[in-house]
Amino acid sequence: MRQAIFYSMLNKYSLQVISFISIAILARLLTPEEVGVFAVATSLAFVATSLRTFGVGEYLVRERSIDRQKVKTVVGVMVIMSWTLGLIFMVASPWIGDFYGQPDLGDLICIIAVPFFVAPFSTIPFSLLARSMKFDSILKIELAGCLVRNGVSIGLVLYDFSYYGLAWGTLAGVLMEFAMITLYRPAEMSWIPSFRNLGKVFSAGMQISLSNLFLLSSQNSNDLILGRLSTMNNVGIYSRGLGLILFLNDVVVKAVGPVALPHLAKVKREGGDVAEAYLNAVGLVGAVALPLFAVVSLSSLAMITALFGDQWAFSAQLSSILAIWIMFQSMHCFAKQALLTAGQERLFLVKELQSLVVKVGFIVAAVPYGLTWVAWAVALSGLIDFLVVSYLLKLALDIRFWPMLKHFFPNMLVAAACWTVLRLAGMVIPLDQMNAWLSLLITGALMVPVWLVSLRLTGNSLWPFVVSVFQHLGDKVRGSRG
Repeated sequence: MRQAIFYSMLNKYSLQVISFISIAILARLLTPEEVGVFAVATSLAFVATSLRTFGVGEYLVRERSIDRQKVKTVVGVMVIMSWTLGLIFMVASPWIGDFYGQPDLGDLICIIAVPFFVAPFSTIPFSLLARSMKFDSILKIELAGCLVRNGVSIGLVLYDFSYYGLAWGTLAGVLMEFAMITLYRPAEMSWIPSFRNLGKVFSAGMQISLSNLFLLSSQNSNDLILGRLSTMNNVGIYSRGLGLILFLNDVVVKAVGPVALPHLAKVKREGGDVAEAYLNAVGLVGAVALPLFAVVSLSSLAMITALFGDQWAFSAQLSSILAIWIMFQSMHCFAKQALLTAGQERLFLVKELQSLVVKVGFIVAAVPYGLTWVAWAVALSGLIDFLVVSYLLKLALDIRFWPMLKHFFPNMLVAAACWTVLRLAGMVIPLDQMNAWLSLLITGALMVPVWLVSLRLTGNSLWPFVVSVFQHLGDKVRGSRG
């Protein structure tokens, strides 16, 4: 388990560093409007991805036993779904471009649709590797794809390909991952699909697929709605503000996210307490996530201008508000995995449907009043989502609300301490008026000790892990001196 988490964290952090450098470079080469056009295209592709995969990844990971014939059947399901959607996207691309008033959008969608025809032979091996906890192989595959994707994107943008460079870079990365998968293909994987006995996979995947559709629709609704009801410039500005929040969330949550479903499924197979395992997992993540985003809510201007340049300064105001939204999200960051482990696909479907309906309704109502109101609408939808998920987890795993909040309370105290100290420091030190990088350096130097002291004083569950890390580092230093 520790080895799986190590490779998963190494994978995600490596990808985050590369993507971070790439985003920082591209933010200085592209205008907000160019970023907005590509954001709409990728948002449409992400939404379709939920139907393309048809929940086969979750299905393969949690099945008690699999064989080569079952994998062939899953490949057959993905061929049907993914190839059909790829063709639909290509045929509908001119209409989509007209709908958004951007003819180039249709061309971008045609390029982004090509990976749909490769997906059955890349997505399934990933799921099989995750089931076997072979995250070292996943690291090599995704790292190669990330390097190619970002390298090609930056190179083509420098040669004035604009958002077309981003689309071709995305395609190049997918093809590199496919080439790498052929080297690390699991023994159970078959390139030949089977179209027999599809009923069980369709039955298991239908609710998961619809839930993922609602999930990705909710996640990408900002770009899709703003692209239609506002301007592509506003899409770019909002996308950059949200991008900072999602980037930091990926650093904290996504590093261990791929291990969550296999781990919870393993706990259930071995007769363990899934509810306790879930609360422990989200508690440890929250000890980092809540304080981090409490700090981001006050430091977003320095982060945005330092990383992306002054042209994105207005995005910082949006990031400060969206930090509240992601704090609600982080407290139930593994809810999907918990509900699927409990066999509650129906509740997962309910969760994502309500999230989509509430978020879209709030955004549509807020668009006429500007991007700031849109960000507050999303933050409010996050609070409602937190309450609904808490209720569904009570139904699925008997996790009661007040004991759950008590479990989260030390993390809330740590976040409050970090926010309060930084707020008071801002009254003495003009952090928003100095050089952005210097402001971030001072903030980091101040917040890390406050965070560590708060963990210790609140008796946080993360503290023993922090102590063990320091002890390990101390042993390494003493060993090197010896």
